[in-house]
Amino acid sequence: MPSAHLVSKLPHTALIVIDVQQAFIDPSFLKRERSTPNLQPNITDLLAGFRSKDLPVIHIHHIDTERFDPDGTSPWNEKTHPEGVLPQDYVKPLGAELVLRKYDNSSGFCARLVSDGTTSLKDVLDAQGIKTVVLVGLSSPHCVSSTARAGYDLGLKVVVVGDACATYAAGIPEYDGAAKGDIKEGKAWSAEIVHGVAMAHLDDGLADVVGTSEVLKFL
Repeated sequence: MPSAHLVSKLPHTALIVIDVQQAFIDPSFLKRERSTPNLQPNITDLLAGFRSKDLPVIHIHHIDTERFDPDGTSPWNEKTHPEGVLPQDYVKPLGAELVLRKYDNSSGFCARLVSDGTTSLKDVLDAQGIKTVVLVGLSSPHCVSSTARAGYDLGLKVVVVGDACATYAAGIPEYDGAAKGDIKEGKAWSAEIVHGVAMAHLDDGLADVVGTSEVLKFL
């Protein structure tokens, strides 16, 4: 049991780190415009804060299978890019921190414990009495958003740390409306706009979107 001075003001709460994997430092991503310049230091601070209070930290890693990557070109394909599915150095799991793998966007419906391949994220959270999940990671409109929505549907309180999530510029060449967007580096919408809209959609009744400092003050 943690000593009295380590008791957090966030009981029944887990930090979930989503898809912060080596694939995102593949050259194909490094040359792309990304939001949230302080992503790494903010996630690092949150990890340190949760660990210092003995609060649960759960890691989600994405794996692309042949269903989504028949050509084997994805940096998340374990067979063709085994280094890509590994966590980035600053988010490597420590001690008994749990690691789950998912083969789709949503951690809530698809992630399974690496140790047995069957235990779901919901099983893990229920076993530990977790009622609130604090989400960080990549990318804002995809796996972070999918996980937040699944968590909401599962009856959890969902907190998304906006400045500890990130995404990339986006565009749809075939969509005429894209021409009305924020054109930058050939993309219709800048990374910060894509990120901001993703956060705004979640904050509209699905999750509480907050900053790193707001979470840390409750630890």
